[in-house]
Amino acid sequence: MSETDPYEKLRRKLNLFTLRVPKTKTFHKLLELLYTPEEAEIISTFGMPYIDYMRVPWFIKKSKTEKSEEEISEMFENLVKRGVLFKRIDKKGRPSYALAPYIPGIFEFYFMSKAEPPEKMKEVAHVLEDYFFDTFAPETFNSSKYPFFRVLPAQKAVEKVIELGEEVPTEFQVLPFEIVSQYISSARRIAVGICPCRDHAELIDGKSRCDKPRDVCMVFEAIADYWVEKGIARYVDHEEAMEVLRRAEDAGLVHSTTNNQLFGLEIPGMICNCCPCCCFILQGILKVNRPRGIAQSNFDPVIDRELCKICKECIDVCPMGAIFHHPPHKDDLSDNLIYVTLDKCIGCGLCASNCPHNAITMKKIRSQIPEETAAGSSLRYLKEHIH
Repeated sequence: MSETDPYEKLRRKLNLFTLRVPKTKTFHKLLELLYTPEEAEIISTFGMPYIDYMRVPWFIKKSKTEKSEEEISEMFENLVKRGVLFKRIDKKGRPSYALAPYIPGIFEFYFMSKAEPPEKMKEVAHVLEDYFFDTFAPETFNSSKYPFFRVLPAQKAVEKVIELGEEVPTEFQVLPFEIVSQYISSARRIAVGICPCRDHAELIDGKSRCDKPRDVCMVFEAIADYWVEKGIARYVDHEEAMEVLRRAEDAGLVHSTTNNQLFGLEIPGMICNCCPCCCFILQGILKVNRPRGIAQSNFDPVIDRELCKICKECIDVCPMGAIFHHPPHKDDLSDNLIYVTLDKCIGCGLCASNCPHNAITMKKIRSQIPEETAAGSSLRYLKEHIH
């Protein structure tokens, strides 16, 4: 992997993104599967993923390629079709292009695009997974004190908190960035597509890994436009978007997003609805045994002992294995209780939203406020790197 190797040149550009891609033979192999040497050489002209957009005429000037505009446009459109280059359209209808990072980007776009033969996609799936668990997850979820991703508590659980209407100090009031419906109402364009994590898991296993719904991957604004143009998602209105999120909560899926307040107006704007068996965010923090690798919500579950019927629904739905049953030892069964291991809890609220006896409520006990913008979040993630 010399300095002139086109794949190493491309990796260095992908490494400019906040979530770094360490240099390994596995990642080199992944790039070889995704790009031809010529493609890798040419697109390494781009700068930071999601930031350095270029229209074809400017790209040709900067890259000093001898290829024509028609040839470069054809190459870029082919890469977009395969899900390994990002595209957006300006107000005048002119396309511009940028690199997509490894995650969130190439992983999602590639498996949702389904543009290559199944056997090729299966090979990519295995190599990508090897790199994720051996290198990317330890790097991403262990390397900064400020997590890149954040949990959004279940809407039904937060609604319960608001309905209770208890007086609390100002710093513990529920804020807009903690309410998933606020994100939906502020978005101008919303699209829903098939979860790439569950599709990827099926390629790995040869069968579905779980029965969770797949049409719950939600993106906003520029990424929504990109997905819809590619035919891998459809636009939805605010009402249907909320229905998708309610369906995800009922199925025991965790809402997760990037760790900043402004939502949808910036890239990447998304809400993932994650399961621990397929989805890379939850799988990542479980793999490295670091629940705080994702920013927990400001809420903890509180169990009403009088209402709790020990049905264990909360144990089944908890994605982190943070809830357990303490079997009784006393004659009066007073120690027959459900407990929450708060060190493992990420504050997703699924236990509260899925409790059939309304015995669990989410209580806001922290007042951690994320950075306002995606740019601020990225800078802080890098500033608080521990290595």
